[in-house]
Amino acid sequence: MVYSLKNLQKYKFPQIVLLVFLLIVLIVGTIPGYVSGKWSWENTAKITNLKSLKQVRKNGLTIPDWTTTSHREITIADRKWLFQEINNENKSVILLVLTQNGPKDKPQVEWMDINGFNRWKTDSYNRVSFTSQMPDKDSNTDSRKQNISNIEARFLRGWTNKQTYAVMQWYSWPGGGSPEPGDWFWTDRLAMVSRNRVPWVAVNILFPIEPLEDIDPYLPQLTSIGQKIQASLIKEAFK
Repeated sequence: MVYSLKNLQKYKFPQIVLLVFLLIVLIVGTIPGYVSGKWSWENTAKITNLKSLKQVRKNGLTIPDWTTTSHREITIADRKWLFQEINNENKSVILLVLTQNGPKDKPQVEWMDINGFNRWKTDSYNRVSFTSQMPDKDSNTDSRKQNISNIEARFLRGWTNKQTYAVMQWYSWPGGGSPEPGDWFWTDRLAMVSRNRVPWVAVNILFPIEPLEDIDPYLPQLTSIGQKIQASLIKEAFK
């Protein structure tokens, strides 16, 4: 966290020292546990959604306005992923989804695993943001706010000799998402203060396009699919 000199001047010196001390304690106490997989509160902080997460991997996701034409479990880098094909108006899109498999399971190198699995070349990397809201019949404003997710995702082009894709990737969790494992880590760590945990799902959307075509015109379509996927995860995986 970086503060400008103007902001720092608002604090008294002892307060600044205390803030720096707390940050050091948090970092020193956190990073070793993240690297080793040994969480200091793992015996009290449980993932309550593991059953529904595994059901999603087994049965697939229900995507509004899209029809699932096939789904199955596949192995990528010794881990079980959901491979799901969805169709809408003769457009077929591939979803590759990895659900958290246990309380110590954390996102790490999933995008590298996908690159290795597809054996493709990639370029045109960009970071995009969108908001997803799960439809809620409850008119209560606070209830609707709880179903809103703010997502950041990777947007890129991947291609082989046979096919080119516009690709969107992010780690999804209740209320948000990011392509960076560290963003989930800090969200999860904050939840652990209240003896809670934050489940996660790695999402990959592969949208077929013409060979080496520009991906930017397809961003609205991928964003629409991404919004529906996040809403489905809130309803089916994170319930």
